Amino acid sequence: MDRNYKRLIFTEADLILLALVDGEKRITELRSLTGLSPTTIYNNVRKLLEAKLISEERVGSPGARIIRLTNEGLKIALLLKKLDNEMTPKEYEITPE
Repeated sequence: MDRNYKRLIFTEADLILLALVDGEKRITELRSLTGLSPTTIYNNVRKLLEAKLISEERVGSPGARIIRLTNEGLKIALLLKKLDNEMTPKEYEITPE
């Protein structure tokens, strides 16, 4: 599914959780993975931290912070990933019998 279509279906916070489902990321990595602006990422990271769905490790500049899912965040991210997988068009090869 292309990024623009995802942005119609998932919230900005959802896109961040989806980006983290495969492991921790630096804040700067989230921009290329989500297509969100830095301001949008920082605002949503703050909300996700408050909701205890992610945790952070501060290392150097704000962009270098390492963000990871908490156990609750992982549960939600896995559900979002399942939805994303269901919505992604599948390609099937049909062969004559």
